[in-house]
Amino acid sequence: MSVDDKHADHGPTDGQETKQTSWVMAEPKEAEPGAEQSNPIALIGLAGLFALLWFGAGPRYFLVVLGLLVMIFLHELGHFMTARWTGMKATQFFLFMGPRVFSFRRGETEYGLRLLPVGAFVRIVGMNNLDPCEPEDEDRAYKNKSYPRRMLVITAGSMMHFAQALILFLVLSSVIGQPDPEKWTISEISMLETGETPAVTAGLEPGDTITAVDGIVTTNFRDLQDYLRVRPGEEVSIEVENVAGSRVVETVLAERPTTDGEVIGFLGVAPKFERTRMSPMVGLGNFGTAAWGSLSVIPRFLSPSTFLNLGELVLDGSSDVALDSEEAANRPVSMLGAVRIAGAPEFDWAVPLTMLAFINIFIGIFNLVPLLPLDGGHAAIATYERFRSRSGKRYQMDVAKLLPLTYAVVLVLGFLMLTTLWLDLVRPIS
Repeated sequence: MSVDDKHADHGPTDGQETKQTSWVMAEPKEAEPGAEQSNPIALIGLAGLFALLWFGAGPRYFLVVLGLLVMIFLHELGHFMTARWTGMKATQFFLFMGPRVFSFRRGETEYGLRLLPVGAFVRIVGMNNLDPCEPEDEDRAYKNKSYPRRMLVITAGSMMHFAQALILFLVLSSVIGQPDPEKWTISEISMLETGETPAVTAGLEPGDTITAVDGIVTTNFRDLQDYLRVRPGEEVSIEVENVAGSRVVETVLAERPTTDGEVIGFLGVAPKFERTRMSPMVGLGNFGTAAWGSLSVIPRFLSPSTFLNLGELVLDGSSDVALDSEEAANRPVSMLGAVRIAGAPEFDWAVPLTMLAFINIFIGIFNLVPLLPLDGGHAAIATYERFRSRSGKRYQMDVAKLLPLTYAVVLVLGFLMLTTLWLDLVRPIS
């Protein structure tokens, strides 16, 4: 949600006239009443794009993308509904960006679809001093509403993300069920770039269950991980069970370096867990854990090391080599990368639902960072204006002063978007 730049001359703020074109926060102008448009060719093109996704990539990828579109739609719906409830005037509600594909008007709002399948927007009049509105709309402008109403509207998008994530975590814990680390079998045997893994040399196969290592019971997969991790290069004796019975095999663990320089023991098995339905309180706890994790990772996400790492990976000549899990841990992924991982056919349906939950939480928190053009920037302005207002006299900030910083934020976000998209195209995470 942002402001429109259809005017170059703005009203007085802090006793001075401000002239500024706020393109970085601009949204397309609404059509005049009676001039709504329809572009059948563009509509067919969009339908063809989604048909190609369904038949080319498969229904699973299609549904993951649909889940992301629903996420975006609900974000804007939160802004739109709270704006209507608080008496603000919303003149546009569009899914996607770019040229109109079609639009229609109901009351004072133009609804529609645009050509580029990225994002969405709601246009609320009078967002700040760079967005003057008609005199008859002044009472319904965002900037002239009370502080609680403005905060409700501007944070509603993030609240919708949190609501979606909470529902997904409740479904995952109480309907689908959570993986039980005590009930697992080998689902896949991994390989190393240097050759066969110890699991291959030991003759382990999908469907096997490791019950003990060196006589120590390891029915819990986490216990197995902890035991093997601290024994790189050591020979271990593994007790294995499957439908044919039990057996004992021996192998030497591989030595695998991590990104922090530690060398760990590596066997090379991937688990498949049985799922157990849990209390809704478990889902609520998972939501809290994911929210805290997202909150703590944002400073690292925006740190200089992230940008340096992305730049090095883009400039790396090994563009035909997929990133392994250790390299991937040091870089974010684009929406394309998230769809690629979540839609992978080797995962069950809990994986894309879990990823959608985490994406909702991360975007909901990141969107509240107090910088324009993010919603958190508008919330910060509303809060600053509230503290500066005295004795019933309303203070209004000159947002033009923030535009240089806003342009810098847009450049940073653009760099993140383009580099992660490029890497997910040429060096996807393996």
